[in-house]
Amino acid sequence: MATPPTAPTPEFLALQQVVKGRYSLERELGRGGMGVVFLARDVALDRPVAVKLLPPDLAARDELRAAFLREARTAARLAHPHIVPIHAVEEHDDLVFFVMAFIDGETLGARVRRAGPLAAGEVMRITQEVAWALGHAHARGVIHRDVKPDNILLERGTGRAMVTDFGIAQVVQSRDPENAMPAGTPQYMSPEQARGETVDARSDLYSLGVTAYFAATGRLPFVASNAQALLLKHAEELAPPVRDAAPRLPRAFGTAIDRLLAKRADDRFDSADALSATVGDARGAMGVVAAPVRQYLASSEQVAGELATLATAGGAVVIAMEILKLIAGDFLGITSAMELITVATTLALAGARGWQMLDETRRLIRGGYRHDAIRAAAAIVDRERELEKAAVPPHGVGARTWITAAAGAAVSTAGFVTLQVGQGFLLQVAGWMVGITAPVIAVRSVWRDFRAGKPGTLWNKLLAGRFGRRLFSLVGHTVRDGDVPLSVEPTAVLLARATEDLFHALPGYQREQLAEVPALLAKLQSDAEALRRLDDADPGKASRLEAAVAALENLRLDLLRLQAGRATVQELTADIDRARDVGRMVDAIAELATDAPDPTPAEDSRVERNDPDPSRPPEPGILGDSAD
Repeated sequence: MATPPTAPTPEFLALQQVVKGRYSLERELGRGGMGVVFLARDVALDRPVAVKLLPPDLAARDELRAAFLREARTAARLAHPHIVPIHAVEEHDDLVFFVMAFIDGETLGARVRRAGPLAAGEVMRITQEVAWALGHAHARGVIHRDVKPDNILLERGTGRAMVTDFGIAQVVQSRDPENAMPAGTPQYMSPEQARGETVDARSDLYSLGVTAYFAATGRLPFVASNAQALLLKHAEELAPPVRDAAPRLPRAFGTAIDRLLAKRADDRFDSADALSATVGDARGAMGVVAAPVRQYLASSEQVAGELATLATAGGAVVIAMEILKLIAGDFLGITSAMELITVATTLALAGARGWQMLDETRRLIRGGYRHDAIRAAAAIVDRERELEKAAVPPHGVGARTWITAAAGAAVSTAGFVTLQVGQGFLLQVAGWMVGITAPVIAVRSVWRDFRAGKPGTLWNKLLAGRFGRRLFSLVGHTVRDGDVPLSVEPTAVLLARATEDLFHALPGYQREQLAEVPALLAKLQSDAEALRRLDDADPGKASRLEAAVAALENLRLDLLRLQAGRATVQELTADIDRARDVGRMVDAIAELATDAPDPTPAEDSRVERNDPDPSRPPEPGILGDSAD
């Protein structure tokens, strides 16, 4: 457990006194206009949590205290994979606070400020996940009122987006109603919010549009010297098209962001669910990649790039040393010794990184993922990248490519010659560095030009093909069968993948006749996942989920019969029509769920606990870098 601050604040000491025995405070994580946040341990469950303490001036006023408790208890009823769960809401004398899960990660705002604009695929994924969360909240009558990058938390390792601080902005703003700004953050306010008008769910969508704009471009659509001028711009000025600042953004997604930033609420999307469906279409109905698989693809590609760089640098040194030995001889064996050291160092570094990749593969297999999951995920990730590159035409291999290669070889040769004949230590070191880096840069540039315009990345193709299959087979022999669960993926995902494999195994003329099947499979898979997100209390959830999975199963059986020569393409028509009907049914259910009012909850006690459903896996803790 971390040591508390050497000089703990009065809030730290007062809160620890109240929660002792139940929560053990570790340190302050941040503070702002909405309170102070502490990292703590839940003693009974032995898990990290975040405790958010309300500002003392807010807690001292009865009407604001009551409003905060009401908003916090309402937010505590929101149970969704992309909403930070609130475990408890409590008040003790002048201390009012709530306990929420802690996630090891950072806010979207911190990520963009640290690393710059996100890749288009990441922005689309995060936007869709936040839209799912908002849709769940809006369907239950909860408006966030302060959607912004610092209220969107990204889980470390998985990148999962989670939304926090539902409804709290309005309560904090009401501390000084005569002089206060409208509830929210000026940089992300909708026009109606900036004018102090009553807001609805479409106000949150505007704020999400500004957030997506910021994530994609690294800047805001409006800037001003003060808050009042900024609010005026949001209320009156048209936002610049997002693709002016981020031309690599897919056109359909850019159009969706521009629509979110419309001045009139009626011109935006009708609901968060409509937005998430549009973003899903912009992503190409590519399906879902499990977070561990996505992380594995990213880390293994990084390892592959490092190995390629090491091989290029090591090869350049060896070739240069051999050339120098031909020109000037091997003086006292120094050149051969340097060559041997280079080879040994390159092999040692490559071996270390290669072993790390094998260990990552072993860990993924232990998690229940097999090569077929990697193959499907690699195709999805490559299609995401193709969307990002669609707006910038590749120049391919041309005269510039060969000039780059020749220049790299010439500069490298000059560097190693300088190393051999140069006078002075610094000159020789400079020659050594130039001799190594020039070919590395040249080879990477030539390779980039050679791959420009070709679908997918070479590494993902290797992982998806025979190399990846043999890698997983080899590593799988080192993992005991008892250590590997049967599967960690939803049935719909496994069925859709198996059916797609059968489709691609058909002869070309049959694939042409059934060209709509891949898109239909992706739709049914996403429909099943959408149904899983409905409340378990929904009496029709199980039957509708069963219908979606049964539609996938029917298509799989049809393709098996077709492959065995026991069915014709024409006989598949009925099941394809039924699968379309299932998709339309799920869309209609989602629309009805969005419009249905949430029943009014009963009056809460002074201390309310809202621990997660024990049937669900425990949520990791969450908290970003900001207390706001």
